[in-house]
Amino acid sequence: MAGGEKPDLVTGATGFVGSHLVRALRLRGRPVRALVRPGTDAGHLERLGVEVVPGDVTDADGYGAAAHGALRVFHVAGFVSFLREERKRLEAVNEGGVRNAVAACRSGGASVLVVTSSVAAVGGSAASGEVDETNPWPGDGMPGYAATKRAGEQAALAASKGGLRVVCVNPSIVLGPEDPRPSAGGDYVIRSARGRIPAAVAMLQSFVDARDVAEGHVLAAEKGRGGERYILTAASVPMPDFVAAVRAEAGNPGRPIVLPRWVLPPLAIAAEWWAGLRKEAPVVTRDQAQMARRNASFSSAKARRDLGWKPRPLAETIRDTVAWFQDHGML
Repeated sequence: MAGGEKPDLVTGATGFVGSHLVRALRLRGRPVRALVRPGTDAGHLERLGVEVVPGDVTDADGYGAAAHGALRVFHVAGFVSFLREERKRLEAVNEGGVRNAVAACRSGGASVLVVTSSVAAVGGSAASGEVDETNPWPGDGMPGYAATKRAGEQAALAASKGGLRVVCVNPSIVLGPEDPRPSAGGDYVIRSARGRIPAAVAMLQSFVDARDVAEGHVLAAEKGRGGERYILTAASVPMPDFVAAVRAEAGNPGRPIVLPRWVLPPLAIAAEWWAGLRKEAPVVTRDQAQMARRNASFSSAKARRDLGWKPRPLAETIRDTVAWFQDHGML
């Protein structure tokens, strides 16, 4: 690196959150190295002056080599799936990948590790009101994605000692511009904008802008206390209201039919059966229905107070997200 300055290593850098994080670091003048799976297009990273290293977070040796000499490691890579047959891959990436990150930091001399967790690892609550970082973990009944993110997070936080400061950030559903693939949240925005979400469950969900999530990672590296986690979310709104807001922004006004929560479990069973016949992804899974039983309204008070994190209003995020998809012909 120029001037011998130690770089920041980012995994998951070609993904939605990772790409925004790389841009945030480069805007600060930080040298960045990215661990990128072989065969993945990393041209946009190279154009930002990022050093691209081929490898995978599930390969301990490759991870260690990429982290050698890094000042800080941002472990953004993760695997999202709510299909029960994907449990082994969830464990390999969301648990094994984090353990490899810790080992790579120790062997490579990094002083800070920021791990991208999820509000799914907080678990939600059976009671009403906002959920914060002190929320008791619901236990073994949580589905695969949430359980593996929780296990990885716990392994990371336990390693915050001996010269390595480990901090976890827990984003809620991430939206925003610059989402070409798109992400799960972006896909929901697209389908909502097109009027293809005819019904929505009467439950709260929390949302956050990818640009603010990237900022939250940087602030966590700079100010976060070792062994602690910080929820990153901007606002919680009822899902029918969210769909209506997206449709209005897209110039396709309308509201979905409001469904009670109890319809989700039988709907998920039917959706998985139908998807199996058609050999496609189900619109809702049993694991998602299980998670929806718990309150998903989260509080970012700790991140705002301790990190000085200031997320933008959800209305601005919806506006910018819809506009980006429209400008790129995705609506």
